[in-house]
Amino acid sequence: MAITRVLSGAVSGLLAGASRATAAANNIVNANTPGYTPIGAETTSLVAGTGLRATGSGVNVVFVQEVGLDLGSEFGRLIEAEVAYRASAQVVKTADEMARRLVDVRL
Repeated sequence: MAITRVLSGAVSGLLAGASRATAAANNIVNANTPGYTPIGAETTSLVAGTGLRATGSGVNVVFVQEVGLDLGSEFGRLIEAEVAYRASAQVVKTADEMARRLVDVRL
């Protein structure tokens, strides 16, 4: 079912946004910790199928070590993570509304 794929992708996006926020928050909190190595959360889209039948199937997150730490950039990353999280949450909300309407139509 298409809604299942949409929800799966949205939940994957929620988890990716949370991971990116966690990485940025850890960097901010540990900015003055001696010997701390900053981390970043790199995200890539997962694709199922090939060619014209290719569809998105979620987001993969990999934590990587970074060199140097800029607090301004980290706060920017927090804002980016929030925007991505809100977008994924809206997809979940919309899919839920569509599923409810579908059930109402079938009854």
